[in-house]
Amino acid sequence: MMGIEDQQPVFLGTTIKPIVAHNIKVMSIGSLVERGASLIWKGAMVTQAIEQMLEDIEWGSLDVLLFDMPPGTGDAQLALAQSLPVTSGVCVTTPQKVALDDTIRSMDMFTQLHIPIAGIVENMSGFICPDSGKEYDIFGKGTTQPLAEAYKTEVLGEIPLEPAVREGGDSGLPITVLAPECETSRRYGTIASKLWECLLKVNEEGGVDNEAIQPTVF
Repeated sequence: MMGIEDQQPVFLGTTIKPIVAHNIKVMSIGSLVERGASLIWKGAMVTQAIEQMLEDIEWGSLDVLLFDMPPGTGDAQLALAQSLPVTSGVCVTTPQKVALDDTIRSMDMFTQLHIPIAGIVENMSGFICPDSGKEYDIFGKGTTQPLAEAYKTEVLGEIPLEPAVREGGDSGLPITVLAPECETSRRYGTIASKLWECLLKVNEEGGVDNEAIQPTVF
């Protein structure tokens, strides 16, 4: 999606220099293992990988460090929460009701770990026809609003299916680079602005400390 499949991170002694694509520093577990290799990790191995991403990567000065986590509420999420203060969490889901069950568990996890919830992103929310520009609600739409209200947060945005997104992803160009004026790019921009405002608010109110985000019940 970022066009880094042929790039390798640079190892500098005990640290690693991240890959830079589209002015964004990027690091993925996939960049550190052989292509196609499966990762059958659990427990301590997951924790070690999270710690390596935090401590061994030369991130330098950043505005935001964004972790894209696997679905679920398992070892990876807990390891991250216990490794550093997490300013805020974002749930990405689809409109189908069956997908909301996992979203509810994720929202509950954020609550138990005392991680502020920035909001929900409703992915695959409608399909934009490339011929007419008309939007069709193939998988439904708007089902995340009641959930956002229940957890006293907001829907940050609704990302539709649009052919240009797939085309850009396959060619290594994010939609905001390939087609910055399209509807999906506009919505991504809105989501980013709302998320940034949330992060500023949390930090202005004192931020999140490591002790506060430890789990209270398991």
